[in-house]
Amino acid sequence: MPGGKPILKAAARAIFHQAGGLHVVRWMNRKGLRILMYHRFSNPVDLESQCRHIRQYYAPVSLDQVDRWLGGGDPLPSNAIAVTVDDGYRDFGKVAYPVFCAWGIPVTVYLVSDFLDGALWLWVDQVRFGFLQSPLQQFRAELPGGTTLEFRLDSRARRLAAARETCEALKRLSNADRLAALDCLPRWLEVELPEAPPEEDAPLGWDDVRQMAGSIATFGAHTRTHPVLSRLPAKEELRGEIEGSQRRMEEMLDRPVAHFCYPNGGPGDITPECIEAVQRAGFHTAVTTITGLNDRRADRYTLRRIGVEPGLDPLYFRQCAAAFRV
Repeated sequence: MPGGKPILKAAARAIFHQAGGLHVVRWMNRKGLRILMYHRFSNPVDLESQCRHIRQYYAPVSLDQVDRWLGGGDPLPSNAIAVTVDDGYRDFGKVAYPVFCAWGIPVTVYLVSDFLDGALWLWVDQVRFGFLQSPLQQFRAELPGGTTLEFRLDSRARRLAAARETCEALKRLSNADRLAALDCLPRWLEVELPEAPPEEDAPLGWDDVRQMAGSIATFGAHTRTHPVLSRLPAKEELRGEIEGSQRRMEEMLDRPVAHFCYPNGGPGDITPECIEAVQRAGFHTAVTTITGLNDRRADRYTLRRIGVEPGLDPLYFRQCAAAFRV
């Protein structure tokens, strides 16, 4: 039956909650640190609901507290939870920051420094924009290395799916081949990309960041241009992305930048050379997109996170926060 699997999952989720399963899971995981990972924000109402749940059942902590804990300092409270946000979109300042302030929940935001400088807009957004704006109804292109992409573009849903699949294919290429394919993409799609991103994909400004930096908001580095670090060919490029973002942020904020986030952040995206470069730059912590809890023995340079977004089904968000998924 079409759509049957989501319905079954929702039913299982409801039964699990009604049976009190979440209380058991939360108690079992009470010693572990949860790090939530957000990206985009469109509706403060959904985020308000999530913050209310966090405040009711968890103990929000900052990454500076996590840093001290990992170094042998004071223990974290039971059911500790840290909140992080990737990339540095403008919607963080407009939508999310006031909500986190209202609930007193510390948040660490990882910035792509060239994005804030106005030197680029994030490449995944370029891909999505291109597919949505293309006049084509069919798309076919051959990527470097021989991968062929072929999609029907006769609905918005198919265009978005094509953009997602294209982004995943581009992540598997070397950085040089990814950049070359991105240069060709507007011609392939018969679209013209504006020099600056549209408002919905725009970055924070440095003035915004300076005003928000303080007790609630901490800002970490997320590279200069958001490449997949394991696809960079030379240590000089790797260090340039990592140390370059840190230097630019420290220049603009006039304060140390101690926390780092790996772009994409999966197991195949982080090599020993990447971790070494992060350590060499003097970062105190680094986060991945690998799902899971962290204990006091966790490697501070490969911390696990749990992906969430404000629009999640409320029961599913609660399961994610508890570090349990049905």
